[in-house]
Amino acid sequence: MTSHDQQTESPDPSTDPDRFTADEAAALDESAFGDATITRRTFLSVAAASGAAFALPGTAVAEGVTDEVMTDEYEFVVNYSRDDYAAPTVLEFADTDALATFADEYEEPIDEDLSRAPQAVTREEPTPAAHAHLTAEEVADVLSGGGVELMEFSPGSNPFWKLESPYADGVFPPVEDARDYISHRETDAAMSHLEAEYPEMVNFEVIGHSPGHTNRYTGEDPDPRDVYVVEVTNDIRDEAAFREKEKAVYLVGIHGDERQGVEAGCRIIEQAAKGDADDFNPLLDDVVLVFMFVNPDGWVVRKPQHEFVHPSTGEQVYNFQRGNASGLDTNRQYPTIGWANPAFWPAEPADAPEVRPGYEVGYEDMVPDALANVEHLRGYDNVTFLCDYHGMYASDWFVLNLETNAPFDHDGTHELDQVNVRIGDGMEDYWGGMEAIQEDVDRVATDRYGYDPEGAPYNPEGLFNWGTIYDSISYQVTGAFLGWAGMPEEWGGLGARTVAPEMSWANNATYAEKTWKPYIARHQTTAYRISMREYAEMAAAENEATVVTGGQDTAYVATDELTRSSADLSHTDERPGQGQGPGQDRATEVQSRHESVQPGPDGAATVSSSQRTHSLALQLHTHGVQDGIVRVTNPGGQVVHEVDLSELDEDACCMSGRDHLYVPAPEVGDWTVEYDGDGAVEVDFVSLETDEAHPDPEDVFGYSQREYVVNPMQFFEDLEPFLEDGSIDGLRVHDIKIGRLMRGNSGRRRYDKLVISHDVDSDDSQYVSAIETFVENGGDLVLTDTGLNLLAELEVGGAASIDADDLRSLEMQIPNLVDRDLDHPLLADVREIQQEVWKVSQVGYTTGNDSPATIIDDEAAEAAGVDSAGRMDQWEGPWWDPELTDAGVAVGTLDAGDSEIAVIGSLLPPANQRELHPFGMADYALSFFGHTLICNALGFEQRRYTDGALVGTYGELR
Repeated sequence: MTSHDQQTESPDPSTDPDRFTADEAAALDESAFGDATITRRTFLSVAAASGAAFALPGTAVAEGVTDEVMTDEYEFVVNYSRDDYAAPTVLEFADTDALATFADEYEEPIDEDLSRAPQAVTREEPTPAAHAHLTAEEVADVLSGGGVELMEFSPGSNPFWKLESPYADGVFPPVEDARDYISHRETDAAMSHLEAEYPEMVNFEVIGHSPGHTNRYTGEDPDPRDVYVVEVTNDIRDEAAFREKEKAVYLVGIHGDERQGVEAGCRIIEQAAKGDADDFNPLLDDVVLVFMFVNPDGWVVRKPQHEFVHPSTGEQVYNFQRGNASGLDTNRQYPTIGWANPAFWPAEPADAPEVRPGYEVGYEDMVPDALANVEHLRGYDNVTFLCDYHGMYASDWFVLNLETNAPFDHDGTHELDQVNVRIGDGMEDYWGGMEAIQEDVDRVATDRYGYDPEGAPYNPEGLFNWGTIYDSISYQVTGAFLGWAGMPEEWGGLGARTVAPEMSWANNATYAEKTWKPYIARHQTTAYRISMREYAEMAAAENEATVVTGGQDTAYVATDELTRSSADLSHTDERPGQGQGPGQDRATEVQSRHESVQPGPDGAATVSSSQRTHSLALQLHTHGVQDGIVRVTNPGGQVVHEVDLSELDEDACCMSGRDHLYVPAPEVGDWTVEYDGDGAVEVDFVSLETDEAHPDPEDVFGYSQREYVVNPMQFFEDLEPFLEDGSIDGLRVHDIKIGRLMRGNSGRRRYDKLVISHDVDSDDSQYVSAIETFVENGGDLVLTDTGLNLLAELEVGGAASIDADDLRSLEMQIPNLVDRDLDHPLLADVREIQQEVWKVSQVGYTTGNDSPATIIDDEAAEAAGVDSAGRMDQWEGPWWDPELTDAGVAVGTLDAGDSEIAVIGSLLPPANQRELHPFGMADYALSFFGHTLICNALGFEQRRYTDGALVGTYGELR
């Protein structure tokens, strides 16, 4: 039986006489540590930080495996790891006889079903050598056989990357032949080699460093690791040509436990450098492939040199981690416009303070990796696509692509959607359908996740789908990398089309060790290669999107009432524009603390809110505790948030789902977190205290408020340049009143369509009468957002029966359209997965119930003859027992003689300035669904072209 087949139960640290906690070890003097590489000081710091019990290094050395052929690092790994840990080992032998003796015992053929890598592989040239995964017992056995000249720690995919002639058989082996996941140091060496061998194709650059884990072997605390970038293109040293080329940026491994992007990307780099990538090399005269390896901490923590301890057993865990050594989620710390969660650390290298207000550390301490990423990427011109590769658990689809929260114009919206179309087609072309990989998918579901085989088939919907973040994985975020990179350059972003692919079956529970399974990794790597190819091809292509109106002219009613400016804020001066801010210095205080929540009422953690408390953020860290109930109680004693840890998504540091709670304007009093279970959970509290309407970001983050002036009606100005025919004009209420919609008293219209997205001056009878005249003479009316309130004033068509009491305002968590009729003309070419109309964070709204909508009462809508395309609803209360408090028709059409009145209850709201938004605000942030919805309401047809060829149409001319 090989070590891969053995299951060794770890000892209970509380009963092991050779294991010591930090307090127990503190009573020992330096002599207890003998000649160990790890010092007493390092041992104490590690034990104290983890709260776990460990074997003393001196004991391990005295009773462990030592030999002069073992490097110091390898000796440390073998002797200071769990008994069942199989160390990745490269061996050199004195001669082929010694190699043969070793091979007889440990070498295996490649497993036909690819369930794992063989325990050992060998080679005879240029020196007799082997690579094996060996426990300490097996190391001792190998040494007893003699003939070994070197034993060295060598994690990674390539068995011989540390030896002479490491790349005789290639740099990164095919997935089927790989020894394990690609390692960080292996990648460093490999990219240096590829740059040296192919200097006109490859540039390898270290751009920064991570916060760094404690290194138990060297004693370094912290031990930062390099963040690096690899660029691949033809004539890469030609700076002028490089600058002009389109860039396809691939972000790989931003979450350290999501490895598929690294596995695909590294192999593409090697093959493209050698000219062997037929799917990439023809593009490299026009495109630069940029691979960013951005989270080394989450990558390297899997190694025994770094401490990663199970909280219940005290045992070392050999697994990747989602975030960095700061304990932060590495995909929430970017300077996105709109709402900024005060619990996050947005990395803005232009003016990051040395120390953040309210903390004893600064951004360079907590997020040096994110700072480096932002600064480096801003040095590129022409970043066309940025793709942030992720992994997930189970899903209805093998791969899901998540649309960025960033706002796009018509062209960008279509480019982003078209690349998704191409990826789906590419996967279908390659596999022909899910059935080609179904057996392996069902196998990993039961093998890695313990799913019931009777529940198969898994990924039942197919290979690929795409939508917004909420459409795809049912939550929303702020501070994400792709949200920042998709922002226009003038707002501090890259202006890139950004998307996050999510690969199913790619994550494990935090403390469930991820093992290399080639049978599923080959499909995951192939899927991401197809994805990367399509982004590169789209970057090289000429893409264009237009709007056909059928010769129709459209007007929209503009108003300054929808304008929001940084000058309006209570902490800013009166600029730019005519703002409402008093221009006085006001104090905002941030209060943060970390608490350990023990079982029972006596172990609860409490945070108090007052009249000055602007918002409260709570972040739960389970640290592998997988059973028990966590409850958050408000000052009134009501449980407002509850988490059953047995049901919690296993990557419980995502700061996006049930493990996180953000409360704007919290009720005054004590908010309590209680835990009913074993062990303990951790919680971070961040509260903002201010006497003003708007918290000052300089007091909270250390960043000055970025100036902005925004108005959601900018959408129509941005759409107008893409019209093939017709026009879009902005009119004021005054223009409507004086008859600008009509051509005098002739009864002829100047415009065919009128859009009103607000209820400004809805009580002005002259204004309302002018709208009625327009509709009565055949003009179509589109009402969005609070513009629906005009229905109560209009006496035309079905609107005549709608009263003010029939219209209600909602505050939703996410502006989703439910109960949709996909056959309705307003939903033409909308896909089943699409439901989020606009993306909340970049226009200042949170993941709480604050997104506005206007709805029509169901009975009133029916009486008025509304042809409903979908509804919106408002839910309140805890997620596990929510109460539906209101719902009604939000999207639909009404007849008005020869005209049509279309309604969209939430589409283009004014920006929400209540929350922190240090980096400015977007005018609007429509999803592709929302973009299609308004174009359909206007009767437009959207057209999409690639290299001059029509590749898609959306909507029908009406």
